[in-house]
Amino acid sequence: MSSPASDKGDLAGSPTATSLGSTPGSRDFSPRSLLAAANACMFVFGVVLLLMGSLLPSLQVTYAQAGNLGSFPLAGILVATVLVGPILDLVGAKPVLAAALGLIVASLALMPALHSYSTLAAVAFTYGLGGGLLNTGANALVADLSATGRAAALNLLGFFFSLGAISAPMALSSLSGNLSEPVVLRCLAILCLVIFALVLVLRFPPATKAGTRLWSLLAVLRHPAIWLLAMLLFFESGSENCMFVWAGKIVADILHAPPRQANVALVALSAALGAGRLLAVLWLRWFGNRGTIWLSTAVVIVGSLVVMNATQLPGMIAGMLGIGLGLSAIFPTALGMASDLFPAETGTVFGAIMAVALVGGTAGPKLAGWAASYDLRRVLWLPVLAALAVATLTAVVPRKE
Repeated sequence: MSSPASDKGDLAGSPTATSLGSTPGSRDFSPRSLLAAANACMFVFGVVLLLMGSLLPSLQVTYAQAGNLGSFPLAGILVATVLVGPILDLVGAKPVLAAALGLIVASLALMPALHSYSTLAAVAFTYGLGGGLLNTGANALVADLSATGRAAALNLLGFFFSLGAISAPMALSSLSGNLSEPVVLRCLAILCLVIFALVLVLRFPPATKAGTRLWSLLAVLRHPAIWLLAMLLFFESGSENCMFVWAGKIVADILHAPPRQANVALVALSAALGAGRLLAVLWLRWFGNRGTIWLSTAVVIVGSLVVMNATQLPGMIAGMLGIGLGLSAIFPTALGMASDLFPAETGTVFGAIMAVALVGGTAGPKLAGWAASYDLRRVLWLPVLAALAVATLTAVVPRKE
């Protein structure tokens, strides 16, 4: 096992640093161009994840149908995440990202012409599949390209996800004049088509496990470190989704604030999440992977306690900023730790731990609803307990040998 200093030293390089120069065929691709393409793909995933939520207010569907339409993209993301990991290691990132963007382009181009619930459901599931492929594929590609600074590069990738997640609701909530929903959807389709063309043109590194038997590849999943990291991300995703769903509700009901004021809490949470992923590049240099996660969990706990005890809007907003800032670096940094431990099976490992994380993300808001039935402020105990679990799991995950 390495010394604690090695955990920090793995991150000394810049986000675009790469150790692929010594690999066969490395002269044939540009790491910087591929990193730019991966960041663009993650921006698209952010758009896709919040797209249906942004469209629902304008759709003429029942409440039950609206709930189902919100679930179909998540179901597609989960199915793709479960299946894509070994495919990435066997065939490489290029065909996976190209297929993902193709599914999303087709879905966005078709949506303006669709009016029935069944066709909208099918398209929502389809672009969810594309989103799941994009998420795992882009993360695995960045991890492979950034061997001397994986956690920093993955945090930067997460920042582009945050930009995409903010862009969809902003674009669709500020429609005016000739800029209608069909126009926005077609513009997004064109953007994805441009990124699709870029992916087709660029040269990618060879697949790390080309020619390997599938069962041999899946054998890596017997390593307990993978499931420790998966549980870490289960708790982080549960906490993150819980706060995204409940932040506005907490402010509105506790302070009896109007919806517009309550939504400021969600904006603060989202903005802090994006900004924190940029700041994480500094934290990682100073504290290393584990130190960054421990600092992050401490900030989450402090922010949750501030919200729990706040009686005015500024206090609530300050606490939400703290929660978002604390949550921001945990997911990408944990992925960086996983890739450091299993650099040759990144796709398979990422697929497994991200699938578990998605289950946690689904469970978080539901557990919060149970807690809120007793006292709305009890919802804030979920990020506190999740942070403690994340901190504990971080301590027991083995270090890179």
